[in-house]
Amino acid sequence: MEAVVLALISIILAYLLGSLNGAYYMMKWKHGIDIRTTGSGNAGATNAGRAMGKKGFLWVLAFDLTKGMLAVLLISWSGLTEVIAGLGMIAAVLGHIFPIQLRFKGGKGIAVSLGALVIFSYQATFLLLAVFLCIYLFVRKFSISGLLAYACTAVLLPFLRLDMLTIAVYVLVTVLILAAHHTHLKAAWSYLLLRNER
Repeated sequence: MEAVVLALISIILAYLLGSLNGAYYMMKWKHGIDIRTTGSGNAGATNAGRAMGKKGFLWVLAFDLTKGMLAVLLISWSGLTEVIAGLGMIAAVLGHIFPIQLRFKGGKGIAVSLGALVIFSYQATFLLLAVFLCIYLFVRKFSISGLLAYACTAVLLPFLRLDMLTIAVYVLVTVLILAAHHTHLKAAWSYLLLRNER
């Protein structure tokens, strides 16, 4: 019973960690406005870069990566199972996309998921980064390359012979990220269609 309670608390804490939004806090602190009312309306590192420059982008990126790493690290340090660590990763991404204190309107989940993935599975992380670089060399669009890399890596992961838990967690996180980026996906599809017509 104690293990179940500890697992539930850990997953809730992972969600709360994920819901801490660096872009929102920094924009409020520096300019006194809600970052979701400027630029793309996204409370993430890219929009922070548009609103606050390179330093804003890097600070928010570091913040989001760190909270993703901590969400999984704290569970690992607690001696809980890999299943709970995987659920913690999913919870952290959900917290970032749907933060309770911001009325469930947050960021898109890329940086926090990458930070969590570094701790949860370094093999999947290396594959994701390699796929991203290959796609980026061809597409030359950062956001589109990232989304395509997440989707392609989900297909390629079984070839690394990773356990089904890692694959399942990665796929679920990818679905969350792609759903959060549905407008970018439409843009990516249009871009690829235009490129093929040339």
